Amino acid sequence: MMLKKLILRGMILPLLLITSQSVFATVILSFSPNTQTILLSGQASVNIVASNLQNEYIGAFDFDVSWDNSILSLASVSFGNALGGGSLSLQSENTNNGLGTSNLAESSLLSSLTSLQTGTTNIILATLVFDALSVGQSVLNLTGNISGGGFLGDENGGILATSTNPGLINVVTTSIPEPETLFLVGVGLLALFGLRRRNGCNIKLTSG
Repeated sequence: MMLKKLILRGMILPLLLITSQSVFATVILSFSPNTQTILLSGQASVNIVASNLQNEYIGAFDFDVSWDNSILSLASVSFGNALGGGSLSLQSENTNNGLGTSNLAESSLLSSLTSLQTGTTNIILATLVFDALSVGQSVLNLTGNISGGGFLGDENGGILATSTNPGLINVVTTSIPEPETLFLVGVGLLALFGLRRRNGCNIKLTSG
């Protein structure tokens, strides 16, 4: 009988571990695009995206975004519609460009989010547009403000386990050629070099 109990426990424990990993899946918050390069006179548009949703529905979020205020200035913020938006959610944005921070928070007023979220598809929580102030690289970071340092809440008021990935915006003075442009320039230089060599050979042949 004791042997049977030990065998039974050995079968149940792995199942419990698999179940707990699914239930307590860690949602990933990241910036999209993760890295981008813009001109000094330009703007950068960045989405804050929640991914790795495993049958989880986001009902609220509250976090700070930070950046290098000597390189970037936050021009505008727009919230996504996955939590309802408009009169269907409470939204709050508090930006301080002097410190290089912005607090973004939203809480859905809907009793169910299944019509707006699938529980698996990535969600855009907000879109940020930055103005470039000076040349350099600015890292974008996220800090959670929910009790205990959390970032996201589910539709039932529970806190979702969350990890974050930083972003990067690189501000330059001159544009960087696209790979296709570099390829065409290279082909043109090779053609020009070949033409010059052929002309040189013709001159030598006729002069002799």
